[in-house]
Amino acid sequence: MLAGLGIWICFAEAGVQTWYALHQQTVTYTRWAVQWPVSESRYKSVSIPPEAESLLRYNEGGGGKWEAADGQLWIMYFFRWFPGRTAALFVKNHRPDICLPASGLVLHRESGIRLLQINGAHLPIRSYRFDDNGTPLHVFYCYWDGRSSYENATAAEQEDWTARGRLRAAIRGRREIGAQMLELAVWGYQDDGAADRALQRELERIIRLG
Repeated sequence: MLAGLGIWICFAEAGVQTWYALHQQTVTYTRWAVQWPVSESRYKSVSIPPEAESLLRYNEGGGGKWEAADGQLWIMYFFRWFPGRTAALFVKNHRPDICLPASGLVLHRESGIRLLQINGAHLPIRSYRFDDNGTPLHVFYCYWDGRSSYENATAAEQEDWTARGRLRAAIRGRREIGAQMLELAVWGYQDDGAADRALQRELERIIRLG
């Protein structure tokens, strides 16, 4: 009986592999990572609380904060999930527009998603502006699914991170091949355009392919 079960499992695994092979899409995957700006003024690592590590179940990641050349304070978090691990539950329940208002910050506006081309990588960025006790706080949030090419913002907007969306992706033969999340926050910019330009500068120093 056990031998028969083992044979059935082997056939099932082979069937899954065949399914993905038959439905494999031609997508160019551009893997990217971050280079922590440790040389920046007042740079410090930001520890991730054990309860957050348990919730996220990421494979790699951490946090850091620093002072930019113009004196503004930045904080960054980056997490990576290897193939076979999913960040969908985190993305669904722990986006800035959900978590930060719960901590007392006031959301003024969300600017939607846009694609930024940074050092050869296409990053789908969602932008938020909060009020932190009278100080403007800009938060930039990027969830990057390794299955997507992110050739345009419309495709990024249509990403479905729910369990149903992941099931539909499996039916279409889109295997989970890993995911990444990048979040940057900066205090003090009164003008949204100035915050966007500062984000571009910081990302060009932080993002690298690989």
